Amino acid sequence: MSSYSPKEYWTDLADRYRHEDGKGFAPVLHPGAPDWFNLCVHELQERAWRRALSLCTLPKGASVLDVGCGTGRWVRRYTQSGYSPVGLDGSLSMLKRALELRTIAPLLAARLQSLPFRDGTFDCAQAITVIQHIAALEQQQALGELVRVIKPGGYLILLELIRGHAAHVVSHEAADWIDRVQICGTELISWFGQEFLLLDRILSGAVSFSKGMLVDSHADGLSLPTISEARTKGKQLARRLYWNVRRITVGLSTWVEPMADRLCPPEWATHAVFVFRKPLA
Repeated sequence: MSSYSPKEYWTDLADRYRHEDGKGFAPVLHPGAPDWFNLCVHELQERAWRRALSLCTLPKGASVLDVGCGTGRWVRRYTQSGYSPVGLDGSLSMLKRALELRTIAPLLAARLQSLPFRDGTFDCAQAITVIQHIAALEQQQALGELVRVIKPGGYLILLELIRGHAAHVVSHEAADWIDRVQICGTELISWFGQEFLLLDRILSGAVSFSKGMLVDSHADGLSLPTISEARTKGKQLARRLYWNVRRITVGLSTWVEPMADRLCPPEWATHAVFVFRKPLA
């Protein structure tokens, strides 16, 4: 994590994938993946978001803070649902894209670790796959800031990774996430697994999609430019095949997702959704 700068990382994604799709999913979900895949991931997350929201007693017009709002997809959903959201992100490029996508709610550029709001400002706060991208030593500070700006009796919604890791991702088991938030002075209302995608995960685990798709021994007698061209074509063909197969496994996995949610332990999911409440003073 020492070479990872969140602001630079997300600004680069916002600029590179600015117009990759018309909904602003690419910079905040899976950059470089096909549009259909990011749409599927978003729909699964939205289903989980609505389920989490149903656990909160929020009147219409309630104030909501969406931290790490990115291109504004959740801010727009809150507005459409009759709430009064505020979006906050550390990248101005992300916020510019949110404005291009007609996000009409207030948007602020600031760090989650130091929120520019008074104590008890919002009825609800949320972070959707945000805390996991903060350095481990700063995650507790960020969670504390989220709880601080929630009104007594207000809610906190988190959707974070509980399986897997990457250079810019610090995930935790579900129990660890719960402990970290409760230490900040909240009580857990409920939590559930999100994104099982069982069949697709089996495929992804079985396939090693490496960069070098052609073995050097197959290139005997070819000039260097020819080798390079063959490798490029091989990678393109492998990529198309990979995503064509995944379109089938993702479709089947999505179809059985409600059954997986009912029958599988929530710990089997890749992500989890947590709903906390800040006790009344």
